[in-house]
Amino acid sequence: MDHIKASIAGYLIFLKEKYGVEAAMFTFNESDLGINVRQTPREHAEMIKTFGPYFASRGLATKLALGDTSDANPIDFIKPALHDPEAAKYIGAVDFHSWRGCTDDLLAQWGAAARELNVPLIVAEGSTDAAAWRYPQIFLEQSFALYEINLYTRILAISQPRSILQWQLTADYSLLAGGGVFGDNGPLRPTQRFWNLKQLASTPPRSFALSVKCNRPGLTCAAFGDISNGIYTVHVVNNGPARPATVTGLPAAVKQLRVWVTDGQRGMQEGPRIAVANGKAVFNLDATSFTTLIGGQ
Repeated sequence: MDHIKASIAGYLIFLKEKYGVEAAMFTFNESDLGINVRQTPREHAEMIKTFGPYFASRGLATKLALGDTSDANPIDFIKPALHDPEAAKYIGAVDFHSWRGCTDDLLAQWGAAARELNVPLIVAEGSTDAAAWRYPQIFLEQSFALYEINLYTRILAISQPRSILQWQLTADYSLLAGGGVFGDNGPLRPTQRFWNLKQLASTPPRSFALSVKCNRPGLTCAAFGDISNGIYTVHVVNNGPARPATVTGLPAAVKQLRVWVTDGQRGMQEGPRIAVANGKAVFNLDATSFTTLIGGQ
């Protein structure tokens, strides 16, 4: 362990002194599975307690990420460190990957862990199927794009992470088609997944996650508010047929909502503005679509 921690710190110091960059956090990738270092939950906690003070002794501000698990299911992996005060003071963030799906209860536990430590929650690898690149045509299928944005919306509503880091913005999991990607030599062009992410990223800066409830099956919602500037955002994924929808509980100062829609035919296409009266907006949701509503004072 002495050689391991000295080696890792040496790399971090070189990064800092040669390039002027200090790593905010360090972790072994998916060590619950062993890619390529495997740890037990107790070993993960001991690593944090060992590396944290050693990095500090070498003049590094680098902390440790808790978890960095292969998906959201191994919540028990983080519990020894979560409940160990000596480990907790060296944890810079709680972190999981979103592969293979997860229950609402597990997502809630990840959010609660980050709040308990008062550190950000990060989804450090975001998408649904880590082996999808083996059948790249799936990236062009509407069902894949809809499932991915539905998962992200669930995570945002339940876990309230600081960030979801898309896996990955490179050719083997591409958000684009053409340009030689997967043998497609047509023009380089955005896919539905590209527009989903662009639309999600349109959430105004300085927005905080807000509590939201949806009372119909087949819908997934997340809400955000930049309270100081009076700007509010609602993301809605409709996994079923077209239907009327009503949003209530908007602040009285919000008088209209701008609306954008991404589906199999449209990429973040803006539609007619929606009137808001007494905090209530009535509109139509298109079938199998991702809709974003943004309103301000």
